[in-house]
Formats: sequence, C-alpha cells, structure tokens
Amino acid sequence: MTYLTKTEFSDLGFDDVENFDKLAKRAEIAIDMYTQNIYKRFINFEDDFDYRKQAVKLAMAFQIAYLDVSGIMTADDKKTMTSVSIGRTKIDYKASESMFSGQQYNLSIDAENVLKQAGFSLFVGVDYDR
Repeated sequence: MTYLTKTEFSDLGFDDVENFDKLAKRAEIAIDMYTQNIYKRFINFEDDFDYRKQAVKLAMAFQIAYLDVSGIMTADDKKTMTSVSIGRTKIDYKASESMFSGQQYNLSIDAENVLKQAGFSLFVGVDYDR
C-alpha cells in the first residue's frame, strides 16, 4: 500500500526529490508508527474518509521533504545529533527534545500537525467528569 505517489507529491507543490521511493518508504514507516498502524491493522486506507486520506498524503509529503532536506533517516540519527544547520536555520535538538511527541518516530513537526488535525494522535483517552 502506498499512501502517496510521486505525481501526487509534485501536485501538492513540493520540489522533486531524488530517491523518492526510498524516502517514501521511510516516511510511511514513521507515519504508520505514529498512527499505531491503523491502516495495517484496522482500516483499509482507500476506504477511509477522504479528509483523513488527504491528511495522510500531505503528512507523507511533508515527511518526505523533511527527510530529503535534513538527511535524518531514523529517530536514532536524530537522538545522536545535537544540532543540524540547513541554510540559515539551525535546529538544536536537545533544547526542543520534548517539543512534540512525533519526534520519537523522527516525524517532522509539519507532518505531525497535519495528522493531529485529522484526528490522529498518540494521546488518546477519556476524560471522566464527576
């Protein structure tokens, strides 16, 4: 199952990347872990609501772009790095370690935000008010 094709990636306005298939597989792994494998265990991706499918596609695109630009392929890579500079932007990972929960899966902040907007989140619970 592929969440996003190369054509869809370009249609979403992202710049072409080399090794699209390799990056897409890595992105799919991160998204599957973040969503607790919902599309592998419970729901057929093609049968899900269009809004959630589009969110997963956009999250895939953000994640592919992130992997391409940063070169950080795994959560272990991110943990061992203290910082990375991309152009004029410097990211200090130690200072932002607890900033978002997707970091444990090497998920970009943009990808996580899109998934959260569609109802995916690592934190699920019921608030009992008595």
